Amino acid sequence: MRFTQVLAAVGLVAPIGVTVAAPAREDLSDFYENFHAKRENLCSLKAPPVLCTPNKSVTVEETAVRAYKFYRAFVVDGTPREMFSYIDNVYKQHNPGYQSGPQAIWGLFCSGRKIGTEQSTSWCFDASTNMSYAKYSTVDRWAWVDGCVHEHWDQRETFPSAEKCFKLDTKSITFP
Repeated sequence: MRFTQVLAAVGLVAPIGVTVAAPAREDLSDFYENFHAKRENLCSLKAPPVLCTPNKSVTVEETAVRAYKFYRAFVVDGTPREMFSYIDNVYKQHNPGYQSGPQAIWGLFCSGRKIGTEQSTSWCFDASTNMSYAKYSTVDRWAWVDGCVHEHWDQRETFPSAEKCFKLDTKSITFP
């Protein structure tokens, strides 16, 4: 069978005489964005490639930005390399079903699975407690120490009221 016959058989060649108009670029923006932002699957690695190094000079404002980037990497974008770059080597887990340490949860997130969108989830950084939160089908809470995620809770957590959330211009934040 010739190559064009194979393509026609699987529907990859348009019949002769049919004009197919390409959609406008705006109609394909989501497709191209998702196509080019292919999530990285790092499950061949035994451990996260990069972890956060605590730094006492990280400010509250910088921690708020890091917390937002962590939320995006974990919930919205599903980017494990970015997500784990905000987790320190201690990562104390307060869920009895999991051990502590970033390696204990690596297998859950190494494939880059997305959890939701910014429209279907919520994020908050409470500077008074140095905690960040993500709300989707559950509420996760993380304690930040020296600019890194240090502890995690996800059982019976409550999302803070809006007035407790750090006011952050998320539109001005750049991502790798």
